[in-house]
Amino acid sequence: MQGKDSMADARMNRRRFGAWAASALAAGAWHPAGAQAPARKPFIADMHSHYGMFLPRLFGLDLDRHMRETGTTLLAWSVTDDHRWIGVGPMGWRQTREPAPGELWASFQQRLAGYEAKLAEWKMVKALVPADVDEALAGQPRVLLATEAANFLEGQPERVAQAHAWGIRHMQLVHFIGNPLGDLQTAEPRHGGLTAVGAKVIAQCARHGIVVDLAHGTAAFVDGALDASDAAMVWSHSWISPRGGGWQEPGYVARSLPAPSARKIAARGGAVGLWSVRVNRDPAYPVHSIRTYADEIMRMCDLVGPAHVAFGTDMEGAGPGPILSNYVDLRDVADNLVKRGLPEATLEGILIGNYARIVKQAMNGAAR
Repeated sequence: MQGKDSMADARMNRRRFGAWAASALAAGAWHPAGAQAPARKPFIADMHSHYGMFLPRLFGLDLDRHMRETGTTLLAWSVTDDHRWIGVGPMGWRQTREPAPGELWASFQQRLAGYEAKLAEWKMVKALVPADVDEALAGQPRVLLATEAANFLEGQPERVAQAHAWGIRHMQLVHFIGNPLGDLQTAEPRHGGLTAVGAKVIAQCARHGIVVDLAHGTAAFVDGALDASDAAMVWSHSWISPRGGGWQEPGYVARSLPAPSARKIAARGGAVGLWSVRVNRDPAYPVHSIRTYADEIMRMCDLVGPAHVAFGTDMEGAGPGPILSNYVDLRDVADNLVKRGLPEATLEGILIGNYARIVKQAMNGAAR
């Protein structure tokens, strides 16, 4: 079996490289406005991505075209806000210094401006209202502007209104630096979970129609967030392990979501996304290839129910040698799942519908 799997992986790698090369060459080609090819079916969503921002590209990038060619029509494009205050060590990313008052707010606006410039360059349309999500479900690529942490709020819940005005519709609350909203997985807990200020931020997200993302939060943080609101929330990216991890363990262990927490998120109507981090020499870690990524999606369906599983690749944020490097790779995962004979509604939910449902619920809640 090992030999057959290796040969199959080699064939798949050659096919993926060919598809990537063709896509990269095409990205530099001029095409008239309105002449875009229809997006490939079935359509795909990604709950957590930095695609196009961090890696150099010899042929440039046309994100709209890449999304159409791979059928990726709903992309939560995540802006980090603590990159100046963290560094990577033997156990993964950790905080290296304290931000001064006002630094996070100013830095985030600068970072956001860079993302906005890229969207304008690619002529990408943002998903701002439920009708935009419907367009994505119908095959028109849409970017959902997201944040990877709400450190930039600097403990001021009223700033959520400004984030919404900037077009943000998906907000992760904690990341890698100390945060007045609650405890994160990779640092010693100091709040006992979610704080009162964190609960106020969640309430403001509900008021303005922003999806709350619990990724990077401790199990106690997840419990507190679910107690603070009846909204469906997401855990956008990592993987589900039996017990989760402790803050002093290697990053991929610390960042795992305990199965009981995953079930609580699902019971509230939320969804859990699978990242594409590669880990070597740990037989307990389940994801090593396109095929095993699809296997893990199926295991997650067994754990929390298929209506609560989604992709959350962390594209370009998943570290060296990720399982998925671009959306050609994620299309390969989707094709693998298609071949498994899942009911059409179940497959559509995993690929795009589960996340789209949660986004629309948040947006519609604000409208009411």
